Amino acid sequence: MAGQRTRAAGHRRAGLTRGTTMTDHPAALPPQPPTQPPRPTTGWAIAALIFGIIGGAVIGIICGLVALSKIKTGRFAGRGLAITGLILSGLWIVIGIIAVVVLTLLPSDTDDHFVPAVGTCFAAEPDGNFYESDVLSCDQPHKVEVFAVFTVPGDQYPGDAAAEKFVDRCNSEYAAYAAEDAPNVDIEGLRPTAQSWGEGVRTIKCLAVSEEPLTGSVKG
Repeated sequence: MAGQRTRAAGHRRAGLTRGTTMTDHPAALPPQPPTQPPRPTTGWAIAALIFGIIGGAVIGIICGLVALSKIKTGRFAGRGLAITGLILSGLWIVIGIIAVVVLTLLPSDTDDHFVPAVGTCFAAEPDGNFYESDVLSCDQPHKVEVFAVFTVPGDQYPGDAAAEKFVDRCNSEYAAYAAEDAPNVDIEGLRPTAQSWGEGVRTIKCLAVSEEPLTGSVKG
């Protein structure tokens, strides 16, 4: 009996030893990486976005490029803001180019009221209005030369009859302008009408008109 109790006690001690060993050595947890503080957003990126929104395209592009160079160092954030600012600035530039092209191609209202200078020549007599794009040097073949320009006084349109009397002044103006050996030309005048007066036309243009092209001025 004593031998049996001894063996039983031995078994109990062995079981306690095994249980104690499992409790004293828990499973190890994997090491956690150290947390990094968030990178601050560079002010250049914010500036690029702001100028891109308000239309400061050139400044927006400069700020965006500086922001991207700073972000590449890894110390700053804001790449999305910088790229958005660059895109918006680029759009403003494209819109500006399109606007310039459209304005250049559109006919100008002020061109309808172009007043040629004295001594200006044109290839042909105008149909109502002169256009600056048609001006020629009098050394080139031409049929029309402007030899006098004067303004009709007053704020109200004087009427067709009175306007025609102002045109008669072109005869005396030509006598003072032309050379004695000037070729034969017709003297004509372009005067305002009631409609063009309302559009701001106030001048009478005196013209020396030739049926055949002339080279050189009739001026004395």
